[in-house]
Amino acid sequence: MSASPARRDAVPLVPHEGDAVLLDEVWQESAQLTCASLIVRQPTPFCSDADGWPSWVAIELMAQVVAAGAGLREWRPGSRARLGLLLGVRAFRCSVAVFAPGTRLRLEALESTRDASGLGVFDCSLAAGGATLASGVLTVYLPDSAEDYLEQLEP
Repeated sequence: MSASPARRDAVPLVPHEGDAVLLDEVWQESAQLTCASLIVRQPTPFCSDADGWPSWVAIELMAQVVAAGAGLREWRPGSRARLGLLLGVRAFRCSVAVFAPGTRLRLEALESTRDASGLGVFDCSLAAGGATLASGVLTVYLPDSAEDYLEQLEP
């Protein structure tokens, strides 16, 4: 029987600050599969509705687990997670309109493609109680420096 992967606090692994980090803990099942869990709470910078998180927050959750996977690969003591860019979402499906406060969610991001330039594609899913509630394919870009990259785009 193999040991379960070490679970880590998501805060140092995601390039957000304070309560903008929605994930509670993160771990890697393999080099390609990053998992995370959280409990839906209120309020957040993404939603102040006391009835819960709207379905579109699932895209932010998926992006955060992808970012946390990069953070796990690159983490060094005293380092800060690099800022990445969400380029697109395909085949997004969500079977609920709202994620109720107190619900425990589990997320998975399976890397299907990553190239040397920092472009990656991830098959993501979000589940509660063993049932998949949302899924989608995220295309992301993790440049060496997001700030330098964005400056290059300015006219």
